[in-house]
Amino acid sequence: MSKLIVGERTIDCSLVIFDKDGTLIDYKAIDFELARVRKKSIEDVVGEEFVELWEKAVGVNMEQARIDFRGPLGTSPTRDEMLVAATAFYLKGCSWEQAKSLAERAYSHADKLMKPPYGAVLLDGVFETLKKFKKSGLKLAIASTDAHTRIVKSFRILKIIDLFDVIVGPEDVAQGKPAPDMILEILKQTECAPHEAVMIGDSISDMQMGKNAKIQASIGVLTGITSRNSLKKVADIVADSVAKIQVA
Repeated sequence: MSKLIVGERTIDCSLVIFDKDGTLIDYKAIDFELARVRKKSIEDVVGEEFVELWEKAVGVNMEQARIDFRGPLGTSPTRDEMLVAATAFYLKGCSWEQAKSLAERAYSHADKLMKPPYGAVLLDGVFETLKKFKKSGLKLAIASTDAHTRIVKSFRILKIIDLFDVIVGPEDVAQGKPAPDMILEILKQTECAPHEAVMIGDSISDMQMGKNAKIQASIGVLTGITSRNSLKKVADIVADSVAKIQVA
């Protein structure tokens, strides 16, 4: 096993599981790119008259360059956000079946408009830290609400794909965060036991997922949407960033 060093704490582990956006990736850049292409897709597929209500529903105001990063676009898996969009279309007068169909078409069109790495930018120090973790013999994995294929494509361009042993997205499991399914799938694929694993993420749901999977420790980082005080309530340890975590 390797040793993770977080401040004065030392943790023996064989597997480190990371959230993606807000933990390894600058979540703001990702969300603005998502908002831009999804708004364009709503205009193309559904109509400009639906855009304003969609923006309110998902927590976006592109004219003022504002996003509620704790809203549906900022925190929800795509399949959940599509239901929010469908509800907005329903409130504009579509039948529920029509609203769901339009949302699926619009979000599928938006996926085609986006090009890898989908606005993804690594946070400072992440690349160097991941290389140190890997060199130490740790197995590395991703548990993200982003689509599996999108994670793989963006990581290839960012040149970090080869550092990860397993990538799990929401379509790979029955239940997303904070259910333990993602971590349990990673443990299965890496043949690691819960006591050998550590979860690192920026959200309360990341920490709860770690607790629900009964892994050794859940480490919260402050590069995402959650404050230190909020993370302290659910995390075993809080670090300023992934880059501040050492390995030995």
